[in-house]
Parts: sequence; structure tokens; C-alpha cells
Amino acid sequence: MVPVVATLFSGSQIAGGLASAIVFAGGGLLPVVGLAIASACDAPLAFALGLAATGGLALLAVAHLMPGYLVASMTVDLSLVALGWALGGALGRRVQHASHLLPACVVAASADLASVLSPEGPSHAIARSERALSVLATWFPVPGAHAVAPALGVGDLVFMGLVFGVAQRHALPYARTAFLCLLGTALAGAIAAACGFAVPALPAIALCVLVGLPAARQLRPAERRTARWSMIIACSIALATIARNFLMRS
Repeated sequence: MVPVVATLFSGSQIAGGLASAIVFAGGGLLPVVGLAIASACDAPLAFALGLAATGGLALLAVAHLMPGYLVASMTVDLSLVALGWALGGALGRRVQHASHLLPACVVAASADLASVLSPEGPSHAIARSERALSVLATWFPVPGAHAVAPALGVGDLVFMGLVFGVAQRHALPYARTAFLCLLGTALAGAIAAACGFAVPALPAIALCVLVGLPAARQLRPAERRTARWSMIIACSIALATIARNFLMRS
């Protein structure tokens, strides 16, 4: 999954911190709100898959043709939101119990951390490739400059689509769920802007969802053992990756 990126294109006439805040606010607010609105519609699976295929084809077209940055960024944003809604929402609406969000959040966040921090991870490679970011992350104009900057990755949107799907199926507080996703996005953006380097957005989003939705933490007794082991294994892999990354840098 693509992390939130803190580095903005050069040439902005607005102070770096303010420009970063505006980009993260706009880059997170627009796709998350769009995803929340789309996820509230219970569309047939065939339509969702068709929209996902259309979004994928649009991304391929942008990657091949590379038109002007503003048109390209709008096309990418709309396509990624469509993919997040179609794929994530379809999965979320098939989750049997709201508490399944607990292992889903832990495993997804751990996988995102490992993928970002590991030199062999796909998110690590994507974050270092401007061409990959151009079609796998949402974009927002940098204020005061003729440029755009990446904000959220396709994995973040698919995960939030899953969360919205679960919220819709199991009657979780929908407005609160949308707010928690926005809060997690803002938290990741603030950390990235303060530290000056890329951080993964999904762990912050998952943390806010788990803290703000008590139903997501109420595992049924019959499922606790399986969920516990899946979370232990996922966290162990993430911690091993962090330790390896620390040792390689020291």
C-alpha cells in the first residue's frame, strides 16, 4: 500500500508547512468523503465489478498517455475511489460480523508497515517511483505551484471501502466511521509533515477505526483464538521488518 508522502514539489510560493497541511487536507478529504458517499449506495456486485474494471482501464490509459497533470490527477483520483468502493465495499458487505474488523485492521496495518519499511516491499518500491505513484495514489494540487502531490494510495482506499462496507452491513455509526477514517488520514498526514518523510497512512486509519468503533473490538468467543494468532503472526512480521530496517541503517 502506498504511504502518505510528505515531500511536495518545489516551486510553491506558500510556506512548506501550510502547503503540506492544505495538500493533506484536500488529498484526504475529497477521496474519503467521495468513498463514504459511494459506499452508502448498495449497488449490485456486477455493477461494482464493472466500475472497478472501468477504473482500472482509466488508470492504464493515464499511465500510457500521461496527459496534463490536472486532468490526469482528476482521472486517477476518480478511478482510485471507484476501485476502493467497488473492491473494498464488496468485501466489507460480505463480512459476517463487525468484530472481524479487529483482525482485519491489525493484519492490514502490519502488512502495510512491513511493505513500506522492507526494501523488497511493493509499497517501498511504489513510494520511490514517481511513475508508479502517478497511477496508484490520489493527487491534490500544491497551493502556489503548478504541480500536484500524492496523498493516499489505492490500498488505503480499498481498506476504507471495506470499513464502510462493514459499517453499512452491520449498522455501525456511519457518520462516525467516515469521521474516524478522516481522522486517521489527518493523523498520518500530520506525522508525515512533522517528520519530513513518508509514513504509511493505513495504520493510523486502522487505529482510529478500532478506537472509535467499540463493536469492532468485540470478538465472539469462538473466533478469539484464530483472530489472536492471525494478529500475533502479522505483528511479529511487522516488528521483525522494523528491527531489520533499524539494523540495516545503524
